[in-house]
Amino acid sequence: MESFGELFSTTEERVDPVPAKLKGEWPDWLSGSFLRVGPGKYDLGDFTVNHWLDGMAILHKFQIEDGKVSFQSKYLKSDAYKKACLTQRPVFTEFGTQSYPDPCKNIFSRMFSQFEMTDNTSNNIFRIEDQMFVASETCYLRKIDPDNLETKDKVDLSKIMSVNLCSSHPLTDNTGVTYNLGCSFIGGPKYNIVKIHPSKDKNDSNPWANTRTLAAISSSWKASYSYYHSFGMTENYLVFLEQPLLVNTLKLATSQLKGRAFTDCLDWHPQEKVKFIVIRKSTGEVLKAKYMSEEPFFTFHHVNAYEVDGQLVVDVVAYSSPEIINKLYLKKVRMNEYSTEDPPQLKRIILPIVTDLQSVREGEELVHLQGCAASAVKVKNQDGIYIRVTGVDVGEPGFEMPTINEKHTGKPYRFVYGTGAYEQGYFKNSVCKMDVETGRSWAWRGNEHQYLSEPSFIPLPDAIEEDDGVILCSVADIRKDFPDFLLLVDARTMEEIGRAEVDARVPSSLHGIFLMEKN
Repeated sequence: MESFGELFSTTEERVDPVPAKLKGEWPDWLSGSFLRVGPGKYDLGDFTVNHWLDGMAILHKFQIEDGKVSFQSKYLKSDAYKKACLTQRPVFTEFGTQSYPDPCKNIFSRMFSQFEMTDNTSNNIFRIEDQMFVASETCYLRKIDPDNLETKDKVDLSKIMSVNLCSSHPLTDNTGVTYNLGCSFIGGPKYNIVKIHPSKDKNDSNPWANTRTLAAISSSWKASYSYYHSFGMTENYLVFLEQPLLVNTLKLATSQLKGRAFTDCLDWHPQEKVKFIVIRKSTGEVLKAKYMSEEPFFTFHHVNAYEVDGQLVVDVVAYSSPEIINKLYLKKVRMNEYSTEDPPQLKRIILPIVTDLQSVREGEELVHLQGCAASAVKVKNQDGIYIRVTGVDVGEPGFEMPTINEKHTGKPYRFVYGTGAYEQGYFKNSVCKMDVETGRSWAWRGNEHQYLSEPSFIPLPDAIEEDDGVILCSVADIRKDFPDFLLLVDARTMEEIGRAEVDARVPSSLHGIFLMEKN
């Protein structure tokens, strides 16, 4: 009997491109590279890492051109990967696995060496100008060559942005400016909002040359900071959620010495509220009005945010707790265990822009968005004077890995695409489209053996409507005699257009990007 746990076995590289068998009608205009990254190597000799996110990063690519599709995959040759292969143990602290001694260092070097972050950048692929990078949540990035998947330079963001940890989901607005969120520990934990201006010199090979700190915001806790994975952006504002899953900086700094994994430094405080921090993009000013949730929740992924009638609409995929982290320990998933409790839920939150909180009447409803039941009211209690926000659930639970038409980033939008990922509920074995205004959903559904990764939306060359385009999504089939494939779906109807089947294992990835071939 096939097991869900098959998705979490170590993957072999396919260094040379493997031709795919095409089914259906693939459009002539669709030409480019579908790049993805995720964990792939979990077993190091007789040692197995603890958590899915600890697997050594593997890159894979579907190349689409001239009516053909090919597939290849390569492990990211990070320092973490090379040393783990040598020692058969992780040498750097990983998400759920502690570090082990580096045999390249003598005992005195080990005793006096400082804590060093991993460069096992398995979370995301993104572009800064014309260069491609892979990221996790540390201060290290790796530049990659999208043509051959070769590993290039190691980038230390602590030297560029003065951050110790950094979000793996930077956002670029329609002016070409990229923003990211990091955390620094010197002088107490602070959240650093950084701004990366595009280079004026097209021959400049350093895309980080015009990086500056837009804002530095002190954590609400003296020795901890809020865990974050992403943030939101509108035309004029950035939105950061300080959620009650806290990272203890003292535990983190001594994790190598004390034998702790990153997860050992996390503490969930459900008695705390989620704080919404709003920053002006033009000045770095933090809005004085305080926004806090009625109930605690946890989120990995922001979907989108935009402005309407003096309000910020903020859409996130929320969980009632961070139990999702515990669901993905390898001992559980390899035994085919995955709890149906606490599924992800698309949630809409409205933040009214208030410049003078004193002039607002206590209890006055500040949300004025037609058809939306979200709430925001001024309250005064032991937590001080603030705006209490209550979000509203959108659609069925079980929806994750959200992606939208990039032209609508930071702007009003209607549709979000996602998958059930490993969830066992309503969106299991499917790639789906949701109308964020009505909650209505459409889905391409595979069979019970097929699991889908994050989708990518590619607009039609002559697109007019928001959903004029196609969806690409890789599909892993856990049955031994059935191929994995790249799925092509009509983004409007969610009906299958075609698939590209490959005689190779397609890794179960996290995030990626589609690079359209330039004419």
